[in-house]
Amino acid sequence: MAGDWLKMRHDLADDPAVIRLGVLSGLEDDAVIGRLFRLWSWADRHSKDGQVEGLDLSWVDRLTRCDGFGAALVRVGWLVETDMGLCFPRFDRHCSDSAKSRALGRSRVEAHRNAASITGSPQGVTAEALPEKKREEVLLLPRESFAPEDWAALRKAWNAGPGKPWRMTNPPPPTVDRLVEPDWIAAYPAGIAKLAKVQFFRTRVTLRQFCGVEGKKGRFLDRLLGGEFDEVTKRSDFGDGPAPPKVWTGEVAEAFERTRRKLAAMDGKT
Repeated sequence: MAGDWLKMRHDLADDPAVIRLGVLSGLEDDAVIGRLFRLWSWADRHSKDGQVEGLDLSWVDRLTRCDGFGAALVRVGWLVETDMGLCFPRFDRHCSDSAKSRALGRSRVEAHRNAASITGSPQGVTAEALPEKKREEVLLLPRESFAPEDWAALRKAWNAGPGKPWRMTNPPPPTVDRLVEPDWIAAYPAGIAKLAKVQFFRTRVTLRQFCGVEGKKGRFLDRLLGGEFDEVTKRSDFGDGPAPPKVWTGEVAEAFERTRRKLAAMDGKT
């Protein structure tokens, strides 16, 4: 629980995401902000890290008393539905105790600076001693950019392929990033088809993995189509069973045998 007040931006009403929420839900901007306050206040009281287990988008609709409001939040990137429940992105930047402390700290520093500019520096404090003003933190929101029909087509093709089925209605975060890349959208059918032929993976590839990017190695799909997983590695030489026991020879084998005989002799004396 992060406290009894909520940090909201002055220019929230002008945010393109709020305007888009109004279009998607059929609400006026002020009605959108009111529902955001209601939802974020609940999350601020009942979540420590932005994760809420066991709830889905229909619950968001009931809390905000607006059908489709939860789905609209997903569309603009302000809410994520996961296998476990709901996730509020960048929760720690706005609704955590540390975020509120940072906000209060900035207010105090700004108040000191304003006072110093009018009456001079506070007694005993030089201008150089005042903390340097940090850049105002703002929520950087992903644009509501991918077409729902692209996600529907990918989900259908994925669940018909060899990968682990994706049962959720909404895409995982990596998929959202890929669905704004035209070259990836054009190439993924070939990737799903190739996934059925490679024997590199010992478990079924997940949609998160398929749509992911691994550091300098790049996008999983590019690596798959580029042939990185074409050859079976040594880890599958023994199939699904364990590797055969190692056979010792030479002096090591003789030492093991001497130890075995000594232990057997000791057992016979007891």
